[in-house]
Amino acid sequence: MKKKVEYSLSAPLIPIEPYEHIRMRPQWYFTELFEEKKLDSLPLEIVKYAIDQNSTIITVNLYTDIFSVEFNKGMSLETHHRYEGDITKAEAVLLEISNYVSFRKKDDLQSGLNGSVGLIRINAASEWCKLLTYSNGQKGEFHFKEGETETRTICGSDEKKNYTKITVKPDATIFPDLKINPKTLQEKIDNVRKKLNGFDVQLVTEIY
Repeated sequence: MKKKVEYSLSAPLIPIEPYEHIRMRPQWYFTELFEEKKLDSLPLEIVKYAIDQNSTIITVNLYTDIFSVEFNKGMSLETHHRYEGDITKAEAVLLEISNYVSFRKKDDLQSGLNGSVGLIRINAASEWCKLLTYSNGQKGEFHFKEGETETRTICGSDEKKNYTKITVKPDATIFPDLKINPKTLQEKIDNVRKKLNGFDVQLVTEIY
């Protein structure tokens, strides 16, 4: 006869941050990635965000163990009202779980991209992540480590164009032996471009 297990509520529950849960249970948040056994979906997640921000030019850059996504929209450097302190709206995009529509409220299947919980997945599962953005006469630079903000620098800028670059080094302890495959990533980008009628998404790679 099995022994009855008794549970006690006397010990307080210890809350954990969303990024901590993502790092503890990456298989829950990256199902497609682990099924495919490659990291192609990581840059595509940022491409989706850029599309939803109405970017018209998006470039994905691949290097040996890092990747970056650039797009011609700035991210707001205004203070986020839901956070204490001086956390900006741009920073919060990489810190909070959020749902966003795909390609200006079009169906996910039309864009060739699936739903998500926001860019926090990418940030939390990275060894480090950098955000550079120019928005409305300001320049913001942020460095994150394992999902947490390490440094934050905001200053005025003479740059007239709005622009963002997100650079990511995926954490090899979370994704052991998994890499981005330039060939299959290019195929997925071509599929997105085709479904969005020639939308300008380019792949630049140093991996061959």
